[in-house]
Amino acid sequence: MREMHEREVRPTLPLHQFPAGYTWPGVLRVDGLVRQPLALTLADLAAFPERVVIDDFRCLEGWTVPAVVWRGVPLEAVLARAGIEPLARWVQVSAWDISVPLPLAESGSALLATHLGEAPLPLAHGGPVRLVVPRGQCYTSIKWVERLEVRREPAANTARAMALARFR
Repeated sequence: MREMHEREVRPTLPLHQFPAGYTWPGVLRVDGLVRQPLALTLADLAAFPERVVIDDFRCLEGWTVPAVVWRGVPLEAVLARAGIEPLARWVQVSAWDISVPLPLAESGSALLATHLGEAPLPLAHGGPVRLVVPRGQCYTSIKWVERLEVRREPAANTARAMALARFR
């Protein structure tokens, strides 16, 4: 792995292989410790106020793509619509799973990206819904998000484990 100060700058995000035969289920489920479970279509997500995030995307492998433009829905807006229960502390983001602390999820910076630049987010870049956490680790940018489960305790962080396993 390159030293952090020797980062390779890339012009675009890499394309990712997705599971053979994968199709997004058509809804983003929000459940767990919420007052109102949700099943949101892409049209439902488009009805939320849009946010644009411009951030350098840094990978643990030592490369960076500067100033990536993401468009989508603030995660906090989706969680607010569902109504978070008082015991909630984590949001389990399911696809390649990761638990996000509730304060980060509600911070206003985390985004459920539906667009890369002006174009709808393609499957090869994690679409149609991808979690983007500005200034977060690359493995917190979860591709193919299907479910947000609000929890009291964190669940297994398979995305983090998979990212770190590449360096063993």
